[in-house]
Amino acid sequence: MRDFWRTGAWGVLVAVVMLAWVGVSQVRADRDPNRAPFKAIHGASAAEEALLATLLSDAFGTLHMPQFRRNLLALAGRYPVIYAKPDDQEADVAKLARIVGGEGPFTRYAPADVVLVGGDEQGDPTRDHASAGQGQGHGRYAAINIGRNVLEQYRSPNLVAQSCAVNVAAHEYAHTISTTLVGFGIAFTDTTDTAPAIEDREHPGTPVASYLIGTVAQCTWLQLKGRIEASGVPACVETCGVASSNWRRCNRFGPGQPVAPRPDIPPPSPPL
Repeated sequence: MRDFWRTGAWGVLVAVVMLAWVGVSQVRADRDPNRAPFKAIHGASAAEEALLATLLSDAFGTLHMPQFRRNLLALAGRYPVIYAKPDDQEADVAKLARIVGGEGPFTRYAPADVVLVGGDEQGDPTRDHASAGQGQGHGRYAAINIGRNVLEQYRSPNLVAQSCAVNVAAHEYAHTISTTLVGFGIAFTDTTDTAPAIEDREHPGTPVASYLIGTVAQCTWLQLKGRIEASGVPACVETCGVASSNWRRCNRFGPGQPVAPRPDIPPPSPPL
């Protein structure tokens, strides 16, 4: 025992215990059902900030709805193999439901700083941009970027068009989920600015978790709004895309039209 104190190993032990205590405290805070959907919004006018806050609340809230979980689990037979990240390429919907539901011992949505991006000038590619991942603070926080064109989509009077913005926001929230006690152990990845396609796919063409999560959230939101029935969710999910975004289809469904594949809508985007 004297050697233990003499070598300074006790200091290492204290540091580990303190780190674990901080990690547990953060997980507990981030799992609080009353926590805000985001940490702060940057780069937005007052009107934009209010609208973006509503969009983020819609997406974050939908991911925590029992209807979302039921709709996701109901797709097990349709999508048996799902790409989650490079070292988890054979996930299933049950695993996704557990992670999205925060059921792992350390699973949490890292509080996100959200930045509205994209200038007013025509041709600014960042207006269409959306991304998310680890933020500042040694894994404590996440970062989400949302392009102004996504927010513009959310202004549409057409619920299906609006739902595409909910899809984007829910997709990005999937990238803010960490499954480790310390640091940012991201649960779901897809592409980056420097790698626009997923490399080393073991099962090309299978759903990508972040896209499937976003699309199930989109279709669940439409269900909650009364735009589609629960029975129409699988066709909606197929229509809106599970392996990449079918953004070009967003404005092709008028009031009352089923959100389902049709020969006159744009073809699906190629799988990532």
